[in-house]
Amino acid sequence: MPGISNPVQDLVPEGDSSLAHQPSSNLPSILHPPGRISATASSSSSLTANRLLRHQRSVLRPASLPTTELSKIELDKDVTASTRRLRGMSLSNKIASLQIDFLIIGGGIAGLASAFALCQAGHRVRVLEKTDAFHQRSGGIRVPPNLTKILLEWGLGDKLDRAPRCRKSQFHTLETGELLGLLEWKEEIIRETGGEFILMHHHDLYEMLYDLAVSAGAEIFFNKTITSVSVDEVTETPWVTLADGSTLCSDVVIGADGYRSLMREVVTGQPDDGVDSGHSFYTAIIPSHKLRADPEWAKWVDVPEWPMWMSDSRSVLCYPVRDGEEYCIQVYWPDNEIKADAPNDEGWDVVCSTDVIDFTGYSPMIARLFKLAPTALRTKHVIRSHIEDWVDETGKLLLIGEAAHPLLPCSTHSTSLVVEDAQVLGVLMSRLRSWDQLPQFMEAFQDIRQGRCHHVYYCELNNAALVTLPPGEHRDMRNAGMRLSLQAGDCEWDENQLRAQWDEIGEVFGYNAREAAEDWWVKWGTLTESTQKIVVHEPLQMRCETLVAISV
Repeated sequence: MPGISNPVQDLVPEGDSSLAHQPSSNLPSILHPPGRISATASSSSSLTANRLLRHQRSVLRPASLPTTELSKIELDKDVTASTRRLRGMSLSNKIASLQIDFLIIGGGIAGLASAFALCQAGHRVRVLEKTDAFHQRSGGIRVPPNLTKILLEWGLGDKLDRAPRCRKSQFHTLETGELLGLLEWKEEIIRETGGEFILMHHHDLYEMLYDLAVSAGAEIFFNKTITSVSVDEVTETPWVTLADGSTLCSDVVIGADGYRSLMREVVTGQPDDGVDSGHSFYTAIIPSHKLRADPEWAKWVDVPEWPMWMSDSRSVLCYPVRDGEEYCIQVYWPDNEIKADAPNDEGWDVVCSTDVIDFTGYSPMIARLFKLAPTALRTKHVIRSHIEDWVDETGKLLLIGEAAHPLLPCSTHSTSLVVEDAQVLGVLMSRLRSWDQLPQFMEAFQDIRQGRCHHVYYCELNNAALVTLPPGEHRDMRNAGMRLSLQAGDCEWDENQLRAQWDEIGEVFGYNAREAAEDWWVKWGTLTESTQKIVVHEPLQMRCETLVAISV
């Protein structure tokens, strides 16, 4: 409706306001805008010398195509895949010389992925989760190549086989259902990213990571509520207090406790600054057999795409999960148009009736689909600022996942970023040889990840703003650009078109978290290690005497 504010557009950082309304001339660049968005918009104006040094090192390493022509990518795919497998095997066998204790607060995706990565590096890991996570309701997730390449390296290829592979998607108006545009990722480009774009159920990924973590040796405890975290002033040992009064200590405590993080307040010393955006996401899972009875929806059940319907300050996204046995629908809607008796709490497990949204004036097929499920999960979109420090002053407390950096709910990378965090942390900690390295590695984790997470987050906001534009010139320009994609049809792409698509999505989809950590080690870790090996000798005490012969 005109007049409703769009918080997604308001979140674009100052100085980049054009991003919220800048349509591109073609659909791929609308969904994955090229260029780097400044990650320092929310940084403090006063930086310590140490922070300035860390900022200089925190440079995103852009992905690039090999020097071979794009037409040769397909010929080289077996060699490329073989090289990636060898790299994964060599790193998976690396065990830290110094093996320490990690205590992870939070047993969600971030916590389980971190537990596996750290156990794989030889460390001892315990995970404390406040809920009985296995019985929690969840929805679908989109799994982009930058995430699937990690899961493949972790040996989950067979379990990912049943997930639908996504290559294209359609974009419609929410009011009439008119087809506006088509997004297609070319096979050569996806292959070059090193991963796949797949569609999954969140719980399936959770179970995979749980099994990985346990098989690697992690101890995972459910229904454990943390009341406080502190660090002993003398020994600098972290301590955690549970609701039952018991206490636990560890060499390092990791806060993977999500958006309302207890650990974040301990590390930053600041209370939660979340601001209600006035919008929420609604997620429902529907058995596919119900869709097959509807002529308009039956055609979508077996199609591995995520069609989207767009409108003013709202959108709808759908896709199949579990090998097409179920269908996920995610609705983004203004709170002031929701029935008054709907729950208004923040959380991933808030359940509401699907009757809370009135779809009058919008495509009837969307309303029919949403109401095929009696209830949906409601996730409020709460805006939180970026924090400057992810590590406390002792170097013993670390934030990871959404506790460290904000995520847009139900977005493409809300899951991929937290698993990237875990892999980077695991690779760094596999290099641990002495206690002196620990603070350095904790800082390195933030150096590697902070810029990347900020960049992807703002890209996600940009994408969300573009699909929720109000009526007007900017929406008309977006729609015109999208319609161009329909004119292309099934024509073969030339090398320039393929390269253009890579330039648009390569930096995000082509990112390799493991290689980012290894690059840091080569540039900085080995340098520090070599300087520690320099032997300093005491100056030699030498006396030089000169004998002079005197003639008489």
